[in-house]
Amino acid sequence: MSILFKRTLSSIFLFLIFVFCFYNQNYLFFLSLVSIFIFLALFELCNLANIIKFEKLFYWTLSLSLFFFFLLKSNISYYIVFLCFFFWVFIAPTAIYKKQIFFNSFKSLIYPILILGVLFSVLHLYIHDKSLLLLVFFLVWISDISAYFFGKKFGKNKLASLISPGKTIEGVLGAFLMNMIFIATYSLIFSVDFLILLILVIILVPFSILGDLFESLIKREANKKDSGHIIPGHGGILDRIDSLISVLPLITFLTFFGFHL
Repeated sequence: MSILFKRTLSSIFLFLIFVFCFYNQNYLFFLSLVSIFIFLALFELCNLANIIKFEKLFYWTLSLSLFFFFLLKSNISYYIVFLCFFFWVFIAPTAIYKKQIFFNSFKSLIYPILILGVLFSVLHLYIHDKSLLLLVFFLVWISDISAYFFGKKFGKNKLASLISPGKTIEGVLGAFLMNMIFIATYSLIFSVDFLILLILVIILVPFSILGDLFESLIKREANKKDSGHIIPGHGGILDRIDSLISVLPLITFLTFFGFHL
């Protein structure tokens, strides 16, 4: 069975699970399933980061504490999103530029915050703007699939060869092109302002690739090809949501200032 066939089957299966959960009327069911995926990703990140046993205990204790703060509707969740926004705009690009994780002393604190930022973002958008959440998922998936196939077919110029040799500039352009076609169609069908969708794509595509590159940097330093082996053809949960980890907190941050469909 080829890798492409495995990836396709896994993607279809995950998509069906997502659709079922998304349209399920039981909010707690959605919360539970999202939490399971998020904490599996956190576990994979913990292993990739090679955190020693004592730090791992701290890692999980901090993560669960922050999670329950969210359940109690504490404003700390909004601060988590802001910290994620700051990380993806300033710290992650610097790490990729330097081609190294330069904040190893703080990774036990930073990585749980990044993962929990995704958890809060999904739940916040699910409650306040389900259409935007669904659209972000579709745009990220289109970006990932387009970048992969355009890179395979036309890729000649490497984007960051030392971090992720498979990423190409042609793949990035393909992601932009397919997203532009999608939002033009979406705008016509659902009568959504094209300018809003354009802003979304301009933010989403570069930062989805940034999230992918940052995870590749972590894996390169850990000397691992995949974050795990739970998803056939894809690797781990973290490998599947790396783009969403960077994109979702940014979009959620914008909604705090009135951005919506």
